[in-house]
Formats: sequence, C-alpha cells, structure tokens
Amino acid sequence: MTRSRAARLMSAGCGGQVLISFATRELVHDDLPEGIKLTDLGKWRLKRSSSPEHIFQLVIPDLPCNFPSLTLNATKDFSMVTIRLLIADDHALFREGLRALFSALPDIEVVGEAADGATAVTQVDTCQPDVVLMDINMPIVNGIEATRKILGTHPNLGIIMVTMLEDDASVFAAMRAGARGYVLKGAHHEEILQAIRAVAAGQAVFGPAIAVRMMNFFQGLNAAPRSENAAQSFPELTEREREVLKLMAQGVSNKAIAEKLVISMKTVSNHITNIFSKLQVADRAQAILRARDAGLG
Repeated sequence: MTRSRAARLMSAGCGGQVLISFATRELVHDDLPEGIKLTDLGKWRLKRSSSPEHIFQLVIPDLPCNFPSLTLNATKDFSMVTIRLLIADDHALFREGLRALFSALPDIEVVGEAADGATAVTQVDTCQPDVVLMDINMPIVNGIEATRKILGTHPNLGIIMVTMLEDDASVFAAMRAGARGYVLKGAHHEEILQAIRAVAAGQAVFGPAIAVRMMNFFQGLNAAPRSENAAQSFPELTEREREVLKLMAQGVSNKAIAEKLVISMKTVSNHITNIFSKLQVADRAQAILRARDAGLG
C-alpha cells in the first residue's frame, strides 16, 4: 500500500482506531498475537480514491473498540458488492463446475473450497467468506455439524445447504443448525445463484422443491396417524435397531437407552451408527425426525 493510500485509510477512522486494508489483512491474519482480532467493516470509498477499499479494524483487548461509522472521510460503497463464496463439497467435479460458473460473474468470487466439513470450518476462518455452499454428507465432519460449528463463531455468516437429499429430516436438521438456504444439487444454476445473492443480502431461501416439501410436512402434522407400523416404515433396520430408534425419538439419552435395554454404551453407539447409515441421515436430529414422521416416539 502506498503512503498516500495508507494515510487516506487511517484518516477515515477516529482517534485510536487502527484500520488496515484487505491486502494487509491477508498478510497479518495468521500471525496476530493471541487476543487480537480483526473486524470486517466492509467496503468503503475513500476520499480522492477511484476504487473501493475493503477495510478491517484491529481490535485489541482493553482498548476502545466501539467507534462511529466511517462516514467522515469515506462513503459506503454499494456500487458492486462482491460476494465472497466458499464451496464445501466432497465431489471435486461439482466444485469445479460451480467455480467455472461463478468465474464469469462480476459479483461472486470463489475464495475457497473444502472437500470435508472439518476443512470447511477452518477455511471459513482463513478465507472470510460471505456465503458458504455446504454439502450435507461429507467425510470427517458432516455438513450439519460443520454448519453448527461455523455459526458458533460466525453467527452472521450465510450458509446454504446444497445436497441430493430432499427428505424432510435433512431440511429441518439444516434449519435447526442455522442454515439460511437449502437447494438441491439438481436445481438450475440460476436458482443456486439467486439463493447465494439472497442469502448474502440477509434473506433466507429455500428452493421451490424444498418449499413444497415444507408445506406438505406442516400440513401432515394435523393428518391422521399413519397406519403402517415401524417395521413396515424401516424394513432395513433390525428389531433391536428399531427399539433404539424409538427410544431416541422419545428423547432418551444413550446412557438411559443402555440401561433400559441392558446393553453397553458401546453397543448403543454401534446401533446408532448403523441406524444413521441405513436411514442415510447425517445426525441424531435427522434420525429422530424420520422416526417421528413414521409414528415412533
């Protein structure tokens, strides 16, 4: 950064406020002393500057950090807000296809990719995206759990679930985790683009196919109970696995399940792992939704 540009940047702040550019942030982000953080203030157009500047504020413990908006010597730039996008999916071809699609768009920048949920969590800290496209079924950490972890530290980040699964359990598990969008992988590219732009603007978006399923789900809450029994609903489960699933749906803990069925905690965990695999669900919440939808619990 040139001296005059640095001077214009610092003049945009108040006394005691330390501002840095995006380029500087990229250089120092991984080497900040413990306790010191960077707050993203967004893009601003500085005086006598032809292009907007992405500005960050250095936050130091025990020093003032609440300052007025940067309106004295800068104006908020709304002319072209670039959406920083992270793609998390374990299928490389899917990621490459989306990257090729977005590369031609002026308002979307792919800043990172992840092939598993654990990497997605770390990439959010590294790449500072505005929106994350998150697959549900990924190795190491699934998309639902990754979403919970990310939003635990970045509550304002927009996360959109993109998946082949369109069952009710997956939809509501994603909503409970805090996802602000849910679209199917088979959706038209324009539908995915609209979801990204809407979520980046603070909206919640669920594609047309998902919206229909949500309506059917809520309408079904007042319908008569299903006549089929649990065995007919889940023929892939063993009798013991159905017992465990029923207790899970009733809100019983693993320890209580072990005591009730007179089995070890490890055996309970093994049964639950088998249930997740056979029902093709990502976590306990999805399994419980499937069970209750079938009349268990």
